Amino acid sequence: MEFWDLLSAMGITAAATLGASWLLTEKLINNRLAKDLKQFDAKLTTAVNAAKAEVEAQYKERVELVLGDAAADRAYRSEARKRLYQALGPLRFQLLVAAAEWTNRVARVGLKPSGSYDMSLQGHFLRSTAYRLLRLLAIAELIERQSAFADFMVDPDMRTLLKFKRQAGQCLSSADVSMAHPNEDWTSQNQHVFSDVLSNLAATVIVKDAGTGIERVVRFDEFQRILDDDDLKKGLHPVPALMIGFTPSSRPILWLRMLALSQLCIGLLEVQGEPLGLEVQPIELDEMLRLSSDAFITANAKGYVGVLKVFRTAVTAKK
Repeated sequence: MEFWDLLSAMGITAAATLGASWLLTEKLINNRLAKDLKQFDAKLTTAVNAAKAEVEAQYKERVELVLGDAAADRAYRSEARKRLYQALGPLRFQLLVAAAEWTNRVARVGLKPSGSYDMSLQGHFLRSTAYRLLRLLAIAELIERQSAFADFMVDPDMRTLLKFKRQAGQCLSSADVSMAHPNEDWTSQNQHVFSDVLSNLAATVIVKDAGTGIERVVRFDEFQRILDDDDLKKGLHPVPALMIGFTPSSRPILWLRMLALSQLCIGLLEVQGEPLGLEVQPIELDEMLRLSSDAFITANAKGYVGVLKVFRTAVTAKK
């Protein structure tokens, strides 16, 4: 065989061998990659499933906590409302009735402002007027005392009752009503009541019922006996004294305070009293203010009307 023919034969064989080697190597690499990829995919699947299970467990735990809290909150609110309604249901009714009676009394005074009523200490009209005022304060005091035993936060209507007590104090004691009237005397209770005295006044007409042991407001006949007892009557000061000889013109600032309290009562009745069908006589503030015959009030009548109307919405104001 010629030399060149031998080299040629050897070259073809080497090329074939080299090609087979590349094919084998590629196959081995592909197999290895496939195996590694399969293992990686298995590990990734396991990791994903583990992460998914952990997330689902955390989500389930949170859902159970939320649902558990919601269920506990519903159960608490249900029981709290039950306790609240049991404690305050009768008192709320009494307060609404007392609010209507006070408003009607103020309207009645406005019908005969010139002293037609017997406003002496022994006169029935003075006594019944004083009783209506003190009854309002006492019922509001009893409602506030229930805050130690019942949660007012579970019912906005009940929180309104607490606000009524605070605003009633503003009507009878604050400078907001008198608007810097030049005749206002803050050193003595001539036409207003000291704010710290209001709770004492309420406590004087609150008794513990002998049969039930439950605190209640005295009846009118019991109130009469308090007025007739010189020692007991001291606990009512200054209310009876404020009303002796009262007319809108004799104590115009006190008249402003009575009107303010009537507006507060009307506001409460508008919010909660409609289902009871309580009748309230209308009060025209412009006309009622003119009854004071007071030069300062007359000159500032528009401002006073605005101030008094604020009390009508005071129990629903969001502050």
